[in-house]
Amino acid sequence: MKRYLIIGCMVVALAISIGAGHWQKVQADAGKTAAHEALTWNRFDKALALAKQTKKYIVVDFYTDWCHWCKVMDEKTYGDKGIQAQLNKSFILVKLDAESPKPLIIDGRSVSEAQIAAMFKVNSYPTTWFMTADGKPIAPVKGYVPPERFAPILRYIEGGYYTKMEFDMYMEREKPKKNK
Repeated sequence: MKRYLIIGCMVVALAISIGAGHWQKVQADAGKTAAHEALTWNRFDKALALAKQTKKYIVVDFYTDWCHWCKVMDEKTYGDKGIQAQLNKSFILVKLDAESPKPLIIDGRSVSEAQIAAMFKVNSYPTTWFMTADGKPIAPVKGYVPPERFAPILRYIEGGYYTKMEFDMYMEREKPKKNK
């Protein structure tokens, strides 16, 4: 009898610890979802119209479903609260599956997401394209970019510095001045 009581307690303890681990994972997943939902992602065709109305820049995140670094970019960079604040302030956001046949209507023509990716010459993922409010391409950034490197890129675009200087020059200007 005593042996069954000990085994029963061990089973209950194991069930509680498994349940707690599962609950922590559910909470962590909910946090990731909430962080990702803090950004509004648009279809490319809708973003072009919104950008013209709001005079905001456009960020196009070209991804694929199988791309590991695309998922890391979603979680780490787009999940970062500071990045979210910058993006929400000055940008209209687009997520575009570079392999999708899903049609969009642009200038009265039906064009697939894959065709748009081809027009932008996207061949690695993720690739982030920046565009003006009137839909003119500015520049792409290829690969995963962590939040601490993505933030100055956003400032470079939203401040209009891309029209005045190269990014490297901008970054030199942004370095903290050392007191002598």
